[in-house]
Amino acid sequence: MIVKSYAKINTLLYVLGKRNDGYHEIFTLMHKIDLHDVIEIKKTSYGIDIKTTIDELNDSKNLAYRAAELFFETTRIKSGVRIEIEKHIPIGGGLGGGSSNAAYTLKSLNEMFGFPLNKKELFKLGANLGSDVAFFIEDGSCIATGRGEKIKRLNCDYGDFKVALVVPDISISTAFVYKNLRLTNHTGFNKIATTVEDGCSIEFLKSRLYNDLEAVVLEKFDLLKTIKETLVELAGNGLVSGSGSAVFSIINSEVQQERLAETFGGMGLNFKTFNFVE
Repeated sequence: MIVKSYAKINTLLYVLGKRNDGYHEIFTLMHKIDLHDVIEIKKTSYGIDIKTTIDELNDSKNLAYRAAELFFETTRIKSGVRIEIEKHIPIGGGLGGGSSNAAYTLKSLNEMFGFPLNKKELFKLGANLGSDVAFFIEDGSCIATGRGEKIKRLNCDYGDFKVALVVPDISISTAFVYKNLRLTNHTGFNKIATTVEDGCSIEFLKSRLYNDLEAVVLEKFDLLKTIKETLVELAGNGLVSGSGSAVFSIINSEVQQERLAETFGGMGLNFKTFNFVE
């Protein structure tokens, strides 16, 4: 079985407070984009074998490996698998690559072995693996609350908008970002949240992009600050995705796309545009 494992961006990310379990309470709106890894899963007689195109990910700490392990423990199915992942989603870019791999591995194994788990059970396994995994189990765009495991799917109007993405060669630890986060009050948050839940419009969102984690990474990395300022100047909006280091803009103009490609190409940075995924 071969599947695409999509990346995500966060157009809204509010950190609302620290929880008793050590995690943070969040409200975030996430969207899948067609930047993706490719996962191939084959049945074997026993054990879990994982091989990716990045050597440092080829061990039992890999979230896809842990997802397979949890699937077999939960279902008590006696079998094994070989998981091969062709990586294209950058590590430490705030694009959810590891969580995506875990979710699509879970969904693929569930299909491969005759759907022993329903979606609610898959969500529960996803929450055990990581905060963003449940989002990738669901289709389309979603609001995530709690520590990210509570999912509500939204029907978004994407229009003809695309995601212009700049990914510098920087890997940022999510733990580092949260450790250095300064919590703030959110005037107007309830109005934004209600508006988005009533109707998810990319046209509405592109002028209201927000990420509480952004301040930490912009303060730490001058290059990311420069990238965001350039996106805002040339495209009218820009935001760090999740805990970074990818920075994106929402555009619907070929002229903008060409100007951005020329500018970031001149800076020696990896720039590309992607479609939203339903």
